[in-house]
Order: sequence, then structure tokens, then C-alpha cells
Amino acid sequence: RPGTPVFRVCREMGYMPNDLRAVVRMYPELGDLCLLVADSVGLSHPMVDRLFKALVPQSGRGSAVVALYQPGIDYGSHPEGLPAPVSNSVASKFVIVGPPNISLIKLIVAREFPVVCIGQEVALPGVTSLLPDYAGASRLGIETLSRLNHRQIAILSGPFGSTDPATIEMNHGVRAGYDAANALVEAQNVIFGEDTFEHGEASIELLLERPQKPTAVFCFSDRVAAGVLHRAQQMGVQVPEALSVIGFGDAAFAELLHPPLTTVGLPVEEMAQMAVDDLHHRIREEDLSSMHRRVIPCRLIERGSTAEWNPDAAAGAPEAQPGRSRWRGAASGA
Repeated sequence: RPGTPVFRVCREMGYMPNDLRAVVRMYPELGDLCLLVADSVGLSHPMVDRLFKALVPQSGRGSAVVALYQPGIDYGSHPEGLPAPVSNSVASKFVIVGPPNISLIKLIVAREFPVVCIGQEVALPGVTSLLPDYAGASRLGIETLSRLNHRQIAILSGPFGSTDPATIEMNHGVRAGYDAANALVEAQNVIFGEDTFEHGEASIELLLERPQKPTAVFCFSDRVAAGVLHRAQQMGVQVPEALSVIGFGDAAFAELLHPPLTTVGLPVEEMAQMAVDDLHHRIREEDLSSMHRRVIPCRLIERGSTAEWNPDAAAGAPEAQPGRSRWRGAASGA
């Protein structure tokens, strides 16, 4: 291993093995930076795309690669299923996104390569966990709408009973935001569902058919918020005059929607920089066994889908009617 006297002497003498795998073990700073993504998240996820683009320029003397892993498999018992950058031993710096696979992480750490997990906490030696402040993000969304004088705020949450830590934290943040505004969470205004455009469409249609319509909606993802904008405007509801909408994530398509979506942005680029700095520090200082946890704040990105609640302006807006459309934004594949 890099810290043993043999490897240390080889490094001091500048010895360079012929086998690339041996080079990476002896000089881990020369190995590839690998982004491992859970197959349940997928490479097309907006955060994954942003993260990889942010990691590539900072990958150092090696290169950056991306691969999928399966959260549910025991790689200790099934090493033949290991992601290629792990099995071929040419990657030495690992960033992981998605539900953690402990067997995979333990295997990487046993090789004395550093690991950074983004978005999920992994309490293992040799691992740094970088966590967006999910609770703070949803609280920020609710407090922003409250400051804009909205009192009927609908929440489009994740799946009911979800065990996903991010969804749980965001639900906690919603309650904290309501508490800060001295308001009660009305169960009828909280709708659970998958992270899809269709969930946004169906939910806002249901909400706008009620006698007590919401004046604002906070969505747990930009994809859901895009569905809200689409269907609300099909129904003749003007955004933001009669309905304010806030999403979460700051996906690339958010500013292309009509109107451009106000969102609580994930600090993806900051986390990428922190991840690379952490990986390089661990290799340089041979700090391969400590465990760290860092929480990174999210920030509000104000665009055109929110406005102060004005009953007079809202009264002048058309009533919600199925079929009326002012949609000029992204398609449902966004």
C-alpha cells in the first residue's frame, strides 16, 4: 500500500512500474477520478450531468470516468459485477451519488483509495459525506413564499412513506418553514408522488379544482414544478400573477421554462470542488482512514415564477379552465 516502506522508497526513487494498475496503487494521484452513480438514479439525472461536468476540469493528472453501480448487490460475493473502473483498478479517487452500496464502498476503501459520497451519509472510515442542506432548502422555499404573503401554499412532496433521507429531511424543512411563519400545515395541501413531470400536472389539476385554491406551490424537484407550470397554464391560470411556483434543484431546463422557474438550487458545483479537494488532500496526506461529514447550504435562485400575492391582480386573472394554454416552455421530457 502507498504508506508501506517499500512503496515509500519506490516513490522517493521515482520508480515507475510497467503495469498501469501497479502505477495507480503506487501513485494514486495519477489514477482516474471515477463518478459512480446508482442505476436507480441514472446518468440522465440533472444533478449527475452537472456534477460530472464540474468534476472533469478538476480531475487532475488523471482523467474522469463515470459508471453505474447496483445499490442492492453484494459485490464482495459477486466481484464479477463490479463497475469497470473499480474492477480494472485504474481509478483511485471515487465520488459516489445515490443510495450507497456498503460492500462496494468497503472494497474501495480496503484498497486505500479515498471515497466521497454526495447526497447520502455513509458513516465508514475513509469516507467523506457531502450533504446538501435538504431541510434548509425546503424551509427556504416555504419562508420565501410566506414573505411574499402567500398563506395557501401547496407542497408536492416525494412518494408517501419514502425512506429516502433527502425526502425525509425536506419534509422536516417544510414543517420548520410553516412553524417559522406561524402557520399550520394543511394535510389537503400536501400531495405525495414520484419525481415526474406527470406528478406535477396531475397534482396542480387536483388542487385547482378545489374551492380553496392554493396561491403558491413548492415542489420537491424542478421536474415536478415544470409539470405544475404546464398544466396550470393549460387551465388558464397565470403564473406568477395567480399562482407562484418554486422548484428544487436548479436543473438546466429551469431557466428555459415559461416563465423561468424560481428554484432552490443544489450546490452541485461547490460540492464537486469540495469533493476533489477532499480526495486530493487524503491522497497527499495519506489520510485514508478518517471519516468526515459536511453539510452545504442551498440558495434561492429567483426567476419569474414567483410574485407577491396580490388578491386584486389574481382576481383579474382568468379562472382555471381545462384546455386553455399559454405554455411555451420545455416538453414533458425535461
